[in-house]
Amino acid sequence: MAFYRKLDTLQKELLIESAYFVAGDRGVAKARELHDRGIRMRVLTNSLASNDVLAAHAGYAKYREALLASGVELYELRPDAGAIKKKVLSGESKAALHTKAIVFDREAVFIGSFNLDPRSANLNTEAGLYVESPELAAQVIDYMDEGVRPENSYRVMLDADGHLVWETQINGMAVRFYQDPETGFWNRFMSGFTGLLPVESQL
Repeated sequence: MAFYRKLDTLQKELLIESAYFVAGDRGVAKARELHDRGIRMRVLTNSLASNDVLAAHAGYAKYREALLASGVELYELRPDAGAIKKKVLSGESKAALHTKAIVFDREAVFIGSFNLDPRSANLNTEAGLYVESPELAAQVIDYMDEGVRPENSYRVMLDADGHLVWETQINGMAVRFYQDPETGFWNRFMSGFTGLLPVESQL
């Protein structure tokens, strides 16, 4: 796959913003390889609360711990992300991430319809534009950086015991969650249950 060949040429950094992000075992292994090479990798994707496809979130969620352990900086969009809601949704009640963009070493950009998931890779017909331009990369990074601000996203991390925690800011105060924020038991249960099913190739 051309994407993986491009990753082999990275020198310092990979920034990803993808509505659906299902890394799979291959993606986790590549993340670990990049980390071992000293490459920074940051990902912004939808949280369970902002995702409009529960199955896609289930496919992503099962790899969160492994991605974090592999050195990935992981962020999930808040459903009340003000800046993105104003720019993209024009008044809808819940923010949701729709961008699919990748920046390689702040020098090249890929933007298109391609999510980083098996469905985009193997089933759907997708389109994208790859441009080598530090100027364009800088503009895309400015947009991406806005999405990972504490008022717009949760920083997902592992605590000292290896459990997931979500950190953000609400009214300027640091807040920490110990389960998927802004979600009910049923959504969390269904996401976990769906993640057990052998459907990853369809996500």
